[in-house]
Amino acid sequence: MTVPSLTVADAKRHTDECLALLRALVECESPTGDRDGNLRVAGLLEDAMIRAGGKVERIPAPGLGVHLLGRFRGVKRDRGPILVMGHMDTVHPVGTLRRLPFAVADGKAQGPGIYDMKSGLAVVLTALRILAGMDRGPASDVTFLVTCDEERGSPDSRARIEAEARAHRAALVPEPSALGGAVKSRRKGVSSYLLEVAGRAAHAGIEPEAGASAIHELARQVCRIYDLADPAVGTSVSVGVIKGGTGENVVADAASCSIDVRFFVNTESDRVDTALRTAVAFDNRCALTLKGGLNRGALEQSEASSLIYDQARALATTLGFDLGEESTGGASDGNLISAMGCPTLDGLGPDGRGAHTLYEHILVDDVPRRIALIAALLESL
Repeated sequence: MTVPSLTVADAKRHTDECLALLRALVECESPTGDRDGNLRVAGLLEDAMIRAGGKVERIPAPGLGVHLLGRFRGVKRDRGPILVMGHMDTVHPVGTLRRLPFAVADGKAQGPGIYDMKSGLAVVLTALRILAGMDRGPASDVTFLVTCDEERGSPDSRARIEAEARAHRAALVPEPSALGGAVKSRRKGVSSYLLEVAGRAAHAGIEPEAGASAIHELARQVCRIYDLADPAVGTSVSVGVIKGGTGENVVADAASCSIDVRFFVNTESDRVDTALRTAVAFDNRCALTLKGGLNRGALEQSEASSLIYDQARALATTLGFDLGEESTGGASDGNLISAMGCPTLDGLGPDGRGAHTLYEHILVDDVPRRIALIAALLESL
C-alpha cells in the first residue's frame, strides 16, 4: 500500500484555505434550475480546478447552467483513469443564506448546501491542489465531473455520467458521509411512479350507484401498494401525494397518487415494477394507468467496490482514524456510476448532518482528515 504523502497534520495547515473556498461556494447560492447561480459557482470551481493543475471543459446544460469536466494528469500511465463525481446544485432556494449564513463556530461550519455537497467539492479540490504543490499528483489520470442538476435527478447530465463511468475503472464520490464519518458502500435505488385511476362521475346523493368512485378504487390500490414493501430486504414503498375528486357531493371520476420505491437489491425493483404494472382494478368500471419507472438502480456492494473500501479504510488507519461503512436509503449519482459496472465508493465528504435543512453543517475537525484521505486515495488508486 502506498504510504500517504500528506498526513492529517499536514492537511490541517490547509484547513483555512479549504474553508475559504467553501465559504465562497456556499455564499454563492445555487439551487437546481437557477442558471445564473450555478454559473457563478461553476466559475469558482473552474478557477479552483485550474489552480490544482486541471484542464477544464464546460458542458452546456440548457436552462440549468453548465456541468464541469476537469481532467488531471496522473504520474503513472499504466492504469486506467479514476472518476470523481460531484454536484454544485443544492435544494435550498435563493435567500436561504439570510436564514442560514455561512459561519464557523463551536467546531461546526454551517450554510446552505455545505454538507450536501459543497464541502465535498472543496475537500477534493484542496487535496488536488496540495498534491500539485508537492509535485506529487494523482497516480492515475483523474476526471472530476461536477454537475448542476443532481438534486433534480440528473436529467441533463445522466448520459454524460454514464458515459464517463463506462470509461473509468473506479469512482470516488465526495457526497456527505454517514453520521459519524462512515462512507456509504451501499445506496438504495429509486423508482418513481404516478398511478392514475379513471372512474365514473355521478351525483353522490341522487344516484351514487351510477358512479364508480376513482377515490374509493385508489384507496384500495394504496393498501395493495403498501403490501409490496419488504422491510426484511430493505425495500420500502411509499405513497407521497394523493389527488382526486371535484366536490363533496360528486362521485369522483379521477384520482391519482405518486409512488416512491426504494431498494438495496435491483431484483426487488423488478419485482415491485411487475406487481404495479400487472395490478387490476377492484371495481371493473375503473381503469388504472401507471406512468414512470426506474429512476436509478441501487448502488450495490461488489467485490471490486469492497476492495476500494478496504483500501480506503487501511489508508485511514495509517492516517490515524477509523473509517466505517454504512448503507443509506438516499440515492446519488453514485448509483448511476455503479449501474455501469464501475466500482464506486460514496460518502467521502466531511462528517456533519442536516442535509436539506436549516441546520445543515459539517464538523470542522473532519475536514483535514478528508483532505488527507482523498489525497491518499488519489495517490494510491
